[in-house]
Amino acid sequence: MKKLSSIITKAAGAISIVMLITLTLSLFTGVLARYVFSYSIPEIEVVRKFSIMWLVFMGSALAVKEKLHLEIDILSDYMSENKIRIKNIIVYVLTLIGIVILILVGIAAFRSGLMRTELVSIRFLSSPPSLIYYYSAFLVGSIFMLYFHLANLKDLFKRKEVKKK
Repeated sequence: MKKLSSIITKAAGAISIVMLITLTLSLFTGVLARYVFSYSIPEIEVVRKFSIMWLVFMGSALAVKEKLHLEIDILSDYMSENKIRIKNIIVYVLTLIGIVILILVGIAAFRSGLMRTELVSIRFLSSPPSLIYYYSAFLVGSIFMLYFHLANLKDLFKRKEVKKK
């Protein structure tokens, strides 16, 4: 299980890094072409949108893994251990519901992307590509979020050890 988790984490991290580099290069190329050479490359907009979608959803999945998405601790200092545990369970369940909704919307978006095509004309393609490459980020990222969220379930029931002075 730890090996699978490690592979999935590395895959999400690698996709995020590749998309960040792709986004950076496409932005730099677009600015350079537009302001130095006075030439606009419309296809770069497609690359930017693609990179942003994948970067957002893979980054969100990694944030879920590290439990950086949602933390309610405004009153935790004043709550007993049992109340904190109940609060954490409620937050976990609500987050799980949100992720399931994201997956359902991701499935609908994936189906929709199969039938829709890119609006920006891409000169080197004979016909516009389907939007599946955008919308697949939504579904894949949501599935990664679900996996990481379920992997965090074991931490929900751990008791915190009190340090003795």
